[in-house]
Amino acid sequence: MVHFSCPLPGRRVYLRAGLSLLLLLVLCAVTFCVQPTTAGAHAAAVDPQQQYNEFWSQNTFLDFHDWTNNGVAAYPALSGARVQLAPRANLTCAASDIDGGASNYDAQTRLCSGKDPMAPSSYNGGMNYYNGGSFSYGTLVSPVHTTKQPITTIIASWNATTPTGTWMEVHVRIQENGLWTHWYDLPIWASDFSTIQRHSVDGQFDASGGVATDTFYAKTVATAYQIGITLFTTKPGVSPVIHHFGVLADYDAPDASHVPTIAPDKSTWGINLPVPQRSQNLAQYQNLGYGGGGDVWCSPTSTSMVMAYWSNILHQKNLTQTVPDAARDTYDFTYEGTGNWPNNTAYASEFGGIHAFVTRMDSLSQVEQWVKLGVPIVISIAFGPGQLPGATYSTDGHLMVVRGFTATGDVIANDPAMGGTTSDAGVEITYPRAIFQKLWLNASDGTVYVIAPEFWPTPLKDRDGSW
Repeated sequence: MVHFSCPLPGRRVYLRAGLSLLLLLVLCAVTFCVQPTTAGAHAAAVDPQQQYNEFWSQNTFLDFHDWTNNGVAAYPALSGARVQLAPRANLTCAASDIDGGASNYDAQTRLCSGKDPMAPSSYNGGMNYYNGGSFSYGTLVSPVHTTKQPITTIIASWNATTPTGTWMEVHVRIQENGLWTHWYDLPIWASDFSTIQRHSVDGQFDASGGVATDTFYAKTVATAYQIGITLFTTKPGVSPVIHHFGVLADYDAPDASHVPTIAPDKSTWGINLPVPQRSQNLAQYQNLGYGGGGDVWCSPTSTSMVMAYWSNILHQKNLTQTVPDAARDTYDFTYEGTGNWPNNTAYASEFGGIHAFVTRMDSLSQVEQWVKLGVPIVISIAFGPGQLPGATYSTDGHLMVVRGFTATGDVIANDPAMGGTTSDAGVEITYPRAIFQKLWLNASDGTVYVIAPEFWPTPLKDRDGSW
């Protein structure tokens, strides 16, 4: 029997096989492939399908200096930045900022004034698209970010606070074949349901690309991108605040054989971080909603385990959150599940002093660098029946925590699907390194959550564009 650890299995990986041949043809057209010549017979050919990661982080108010502000400003903060609404005269207001809703400048609030693009309760079977009514907003647009190599995929993640009456939305556009696409909608997010129901936006695939829940996929390849952020409020004077913002842009390799090799760091072997065990299968989690209950709560269970670990390390009690609370506060009403990647990192950052982001890594050797500094890593994996020795289930999409490595380099994980129905025991398990790495890279191109204290050391070795 196939065990689906997260809802809507296959969402993360279904595009890869279908695009591989097309991407190879396009990338060969835009990438210089080194061929052996008589002058350089030993020159190595460039793999046109090699995995490539490029993480762009905006962590201080100076990082936002070159963004175009329209009713938004960035200010210094003790940690991160403070990006928030900043009323001023004569803003430029456009319906495209709010996905087609009515828009104009409001001289009284000195912000853009908008109205939900859809009638109340008419979106996605009874939801509001935003709040079902009117609101004020401002926008922030990044400079053009030209990537060093062609890319196929973009994932944005953020750390923000959204007081009651506020929310935020992220947009992205890419440059393909020298031309800019329109803006695509990434998730609409708030920390609770007091004002909106956080959700991703389906139905966006067209000739240039599209969005699968939290991930933008180019139809061919992109050479540059821009990010747009809209901050919303129903209470002028009260604003959402962004503290950190990151963008992972990468070229998705068709399989693990096209991923760069990074030598293992054997000094990490033997480290086993004391991450508390939590099972997603506890009987009391069933029928609680938010995607179906505990058996599909792999992502919030993993996120909550890492938060509980930091709660113990930092003696910060508010980081110890229950699995059902984590499921509620990561739930995506369009996806109808809790596996939205940036929702999980945004949630982990809400309790103060935590910086969390989504990125991709090429190797467990990179994970080792974080574990070496005491940081457990949440990874996204998938495997069929019998493919992962030791696992008693199979899955088209699953999250678990890498907490360390054995003396021989195998992976020590907290796998929430391995826990029982009556206790959290049995979650810690060892998986064979080589097989684990291949399955992880094939399933999600090495997608991970990094969740660590704000001022915790960041590894300098083996970054390879991943952070």
